[in-house]
Amino acid sequence: MDSDPSTGLGILARNRQSLWILAVCFFGIGDLVTTGIGLRTGQVVEVGPVAGPVVRVLGFPGMVALKVGFLGACFAAWRRVPDPDRVGIPLALAAMGVLITGWNLWILMAVA
Repeated sequence: MDSDPSTGLGILARNRQSLWILAVCFFGIGDLVTTGIGLRTGQVVEVGPVAGPVVRVLGFPGMVALKVGFLGACFAAWRRVPDPDRVGIPLALAAMGVLITGWNLWILMAVA
């Protein structure tokens, strides 16, 4: 991959802190908050293939632990992957976080 600072990948690599902030805000906090609100309504259940069973057995605290552990593992992987490829880790988390949080908000509006 090209790590030229003037390319899109170079711009993303220079803004890695912003990508991590977005990843934590949306994949971490946004998903947890919207899922927690949904679970409290009693009209929503967690259906994720990993998070669903964790929430059924351990409740919301289990989901928090799962989320923190997963973000920690992703950060550890990010530390080991060389530049510029490692920018994909927070970028993917941020993108998925936006989609998941948006989906959760859509579901919350539908059941309101």
